Amino acid sequence: MSKTNAENKGSLRKGFSTGTAATAAARAALRFLLTGRSSEAVAVRLPGGYYLPVPVREVCREENDVLAVVIKDGGDDPDVTHKAEIRARVRRISLDGKECDNGISSGIRLMGGEGVGVVTKPGLPVQIGEPAINPVPREMLSLNLAEEYLQWKMEDTVPGGIACIADTPSGPHVLLTFSQDSEKLKGFFLEVEIEVPKGAELARHTLNPRLGILGGISILGTTGIVKPFSHTAYEETIQTALSVAQSNGCLEIVLSTGGKSERFAQGILPGLPVESFVQVADFFAFAVQEVLKMGFPRLTHSVFFGKVVKMAQGHAYTHAHKAALDLELVAELAAKEGHDAPFCRELAVANTARHALELLLERNAMDVVHAVARKALDQSARLGDDRLDVRLLVFDYGGRLLVDLERKRGK
Repeated sequence: MSKTNAENKGSLRKGFSTGTAATAAARAALRFLLTGRSSEAVAVRLPGGYYLPVPVREVCREENDVLAVVIKDGGDDPDVTHKAEIRARVRRISLDGKECDNGISSGIRLMGGEGVGVVTKPGLPVQIGEPAINPVPREMLSLNLAEEYLQWKMEDTVPGGIACIADTPSGPHVLLTFSQDSEKLKGFFLEVEIEVPKGAELARHTLNPRLGILGGISILGTTGIVKPFSHTAYEETIQTALSVAQSNGCLEIVLSTGGKSERFAQGILPGLPVESFVQVADFFAFAVQEVLKMGFPRLTHSVFFGKVVKMAQGHAYTHAHKAALDLELVAELAAKEGHDAPFCRELAVANTARHALELLLERNAMDVVHAVARKALDQSARLGDDRLDVRLLVFDYGGRLLVDLERKRGK
């Protein structure tokens, strides 16, 4: 984030999640189904208990279904789903005998349509084979659709016309129950299909393929609101990736700062499964502590020199606006290694970490590079409470391996 963005973070515009968008579309579609009224906006009840007005792009009837469209608004958060079209297709149904035998008297058959991913690996909050619609959005759909139905329900009438007899679909789906007012909703069944027309394309720019979510995006959200540059959101992504790695039996986790450092590590560690590799950006301390908490025995860092310097300084979060790069540490370590004072001063005032590394390589001062790396390795071991085997891979900016150090737990 730039300095300007950091300073103005409080004024950045919030948005709403894909879960809120899907819920708004479903609520608008149900309203039309029940009343014939098309709404330009609907109020969505969020997990916190308050309501958010969400604009509705379009509502129309298609035979027995009603289709509603909401444009996802991420506010000032640079998310790939910003301005994506989120659709909900809603109709009343009568369940077949097999599903009714489960003792369910009312509920929602939730289906993942075009552009919504399907879960294929364990470790996620959704079962394998189900649409990648997370638990909180599912709860939001259940709560909001029950609320919408009860709002328009009149005594001795059946809103929304005759229910369609619906066979169990072959595609990914899950049956949700209404958690509130179940008696008032008895006999009321809906089929809700969530679609994201460009979801498969958008998903290629997310971690979904890595996590085993195939064919589209996930419908996400914990609060229903998107906060720009949210640390919580990225931390949840790291936790999810580690959970998938754990469920797939991974014993070693490779933390990288991004795509390039991850690719370089994969070249060094070709035998590790793809689930072992987790991009953590600047969340150095958080990621190490989560690796420890989840019981992985081995941890490898794959980084460039600038991040190594910040790790060596003990910064928990290594982004530039939170952790200014101080090359005095490099100069001090160079002095301890016996390098002359003019060279050390040159290192201390280098323009960037890249510049400092260039100076070190020109002097063939690999002893200093190793000294910085050892200090970074010690910091990682400390964060892991000395209960992890830790390895550090340091690359130059072209991908050449400069340092490969290891430290066993308890050493």
